[in-house]
Amino acid sequence: MKIMTYLLLALGLTLSACDRGRAPVFDDALLGKTAPDFSLPQLGKTTPLKLSDYQGKFVLLNFWASWCPPCRVEVPDFVDIQSKYAGDKFTIVGVSIEGRDEVAPFAKAQEINYPLTYGQEAGNKIAARYGNPDGALPYSVLISPKQEVLAIYTGAISKKKFEMIAAMYLK
Repeated sequence: MKIMTYLLLALGLTLSACDRGRAPVFDDALLGKTAPDFSLPQLGKTTPLKLSDYQGKFVLLNFWASWCPPCRVEVPDFVDIQSKYAGDKFTIVGVSIEGRDEVAPFAKAQEINYPLTYGQEAGNKIAARYGNPDGALPYSVLISPKQEVLAIYTGAISKKKFEMIAAMYLK
């Protein structure tokens, strides 16, 4: 019985530590507008990644972190999606809110096949510019080939959900 009491106490403390006292706020004011350009260090490259480098393609911009359970769940699906859809018309771009030392081993272990950027504070600032001031993860933004924000997704995106997105936009 004592063990159960301690477990419940630990669970309660954990949950209360995660409570910010309010739900995350999201701003969809960018929908239909030009996506803000940015530049961040790119994993495995010497040149930074710029969103404008992907003009002419649909981009699923995904804000994530290796410590985020829903982010970890969607990575294998994103690897499959990138394999299936990547090319002249589409790519996923991952924006980690962590540093290179956290991103590199995770990316290698997961065999991530899409461009990844990293930058703790810089990643959070970019997420805020894209309508996610609280930094809730995962958070994804679909950007058109003309660099317009088409859709904003909060939470993990499954393969099934992405297939619906692809049917709408990637015809």
